[in-house]
Amino acid sequence: MVAPATIQMEAIATDTDGTIVNVQFRNGSTTLNTDSSSPYAYNWTNVPAGTYKITAVATDNSGATTTSTAI
Repeated sequence: MVAPATIQMEAIATDTDGTIVNVQFRNGSTTLNTDSSSPYAYNWTNVPAGTYKITAVATDNSGATTTSTAI
C-alpha cells in the first residue's frame, strides 16, 4: 500500500445466548472506531506507513467481550 492508505476492516460477531452490543476496531490498545450495528465495519483512512496490530473486540448484552486474533 501507498501511504496515506485506507484500510478496510470487517468483523462477523454473533452471540448464541443474547445479542452483540458493539464491535470495537482497535490498533493495539487504541480504539479506532466502535460500530453498534451489523455488518460491523470500519474504513480507517489516512493511515501513515508503519506496522499495526489490528483487532476487533465484540461486546455482548451481558458485558462479555471476545477479542479477535491480531492481524
